[in-house]
Amino acid sequence: MSHNYTCNFNLDDCIKKLGLDERGRVQQYITKEFKKNVQSYVPNDEAEKYEKPHRLIDSCHIENDTDIVWQTPYAKRLYYHPEYNFQGAPMRGAYWADRYMQNGGKEHLEQGARKVVKK
Repeated sequence: MSHNYTCNFNLDDCIKKLGLDERGRVQQYITKEFKKNVQSYVPNDEAEKYEKPHRLIDSCHIENDTDIVWQTPYAKRLYYHPEYNFQGAPMRGAYWADRYMQNGGKEHLEQGARKVVKK
């Protein structure tokens, strides 16, 4: 007994339908949710030297629906220097994106992405 079976499967269509394409609904969810939740890890310390107390937090924006950028001259310096005395430490401080992901952020984003795919 022989069986003939033809499967017509288009991976690109599947990815698009699930919202997994670049700038798709899953990417947009993850980007917006990450930006919102990482803010409690971002330091305020250096911003006090400037006239706007939440300058680093407020400078965060999304580019191309995929990238989260902190647009200040000192963001990179603060990110890579845990030895600085941050106000609000240990929650706020260096490596804020990494620490958010390690403290439940990864799981939160994964669960949310699964819900978005099911829609």
